[in-house]
Amino acid sequence: MPGARYLVLASRLVPDRDGGFTISVLRRALDMAAAGAEITLLTVDPGETADHDTHRAEWVRRGLLGSEGSLRNLFDDARSDPSWLRRSAIPGPVPSSPWPTRVVTDGSGAAMLDLPVVSGDAAWHLTDAPVRIYDGDGDVIGWLPGFGGLYRAWLNAVAAESADGGAERAPVVVLCEARQIGETLVASGGPALDAGIRVLHTTHACHVLSPFQWDSPMDAAWQRWFEIADRFDGVLWLTPSQRDDVERRFGGRLRSFVVPHPAPVVSAPSDPVAGRIVILNSLIPRKRVDHVLRALPAIRAAVPAAHLCVYGDGGSGAQLRALATELGVADAVEWLGHVADPATQAWASADVLVLASTNEGQPLVILEALAAGVPVVAYDMPYGPRDTLAYGGGVLVSDGDIDALAAALIDVLSDRGLRSELSASGRAAAAAMDAAASMRALGDAVRTALVDPVSS
Repeated sequence: MPGARYLVLASRLVPDRDGGFTISVLRRALDMAAAGAEITLLTVDPGETADHDTHRAEWVRRGLLGSEGSLRNLFDDARSDPSWLRRSAIPGPVPSSPWPTRVVTDGSGAAMLDLPVVSGDAAWHLTDAPVRIYDGDGDVIGWLPGFGGLYRAWLNAVAAESADGGAERAPVVVLCEARQIGETLVASGGPALDAGIRVLHTTHACHVLSPFQWDSPMDAAWQRWFEIADRFDGVLWLTPSQRDDVERRFGGRLRSFVVPHPAPVVSAPSDPVAGRIVILNSLIPRKRVDHVLRALPAIRAAVPAAHLCVYGDGGSGAQLRALATELGVADAVEWLGHVADPATQAWASADVLVLASTNEGQPLVILEALAAGVPVVAYDMPYGPRDTLAYGGGVLVSDGDIDALAAALIDVLSDRGLRSELSASGRAAAAAMDAAASMRALGDAVRTALVDPVSS
């Protein structure tokens, strides 16, 4: 990794929230630190310090955070030392606002600032409604223009800190992990980011809607993001397929890099239970667990030992359980719910992993399965399965074809030679997609941003 101070900026990092996004952010931070980077994780959710302390301690316990001090929060920083907040305040009359406000207090209960509460607008984060700033006596001393002004003021303050107390500061690279925050960083008004800060924006999700083709419609949030994405010093895509689709649609106006998730090291001993099909995802419509349930009668007819172990929960849980009963396969489905560390359990006994989503970014679950030597059967949907399974370890199935999904699972479950081949090729593929490969790709992107920033 090029020499720099790295600030990884996310909206929040809460245990057991936001699925694979949270885990991927924390894992990459650990990989960066292992590659020699000086890294600090930053969040902006306006919770209480005690709650954030609990989150930090839990991440350290799970081995996903090096130390509690490496995860900072904007509002915790303001409570511990509000000087940066007060220095950044724009003096003078505070503009009027149509929105009510939420007061954020310090440890003694005194007001530090208040935030606009914007309702009925999906782009609430882009408001320029004032954030009022208070002094130690409870008097308003100034304001900042919206969340963007507040976030940029904090980033400038963190970037200005000298890690070693010396006169010369290292370059500062911000890895922005959330589109909502990214939009605020390049918005106009209020304090701008200091000229020496380079911003790379990572992406974690599919950018199109159904039917999920390169030119399919996009929702308003993605449309808005693409309008400003050329202002970043680099955009990091998880797969070549998504980058290529974006360039096909928008041309080369974005400075794009492919920085995939790495395959983790999986230490769980492998003792697969014959016929055990593992699903490891949220129980929501996008994951299409119903497709797997509908495939199960045919699978059981061919492989009587076949059964599902479903890790995860979500709003579709009751409906899916009812469907299993309707299909006559309830006795072959084990609903395990949310498990804090499902991989340790799942990969030790899985015969095969199935993924039937409508779309993904680059599913961590596939990388974990490959590293554990568990074959994967997945729909060929955007994005991730095609790129990740390109070098072995699984079977791609035509998107949405339940009969083909059943046939592929039958093949893997019934042909032990095929399973052995997929297991071996998956481990080899995972070894090539390790943290070192991901860090080389990230290092190339950072190096370009440092030498030739977009703002230049």
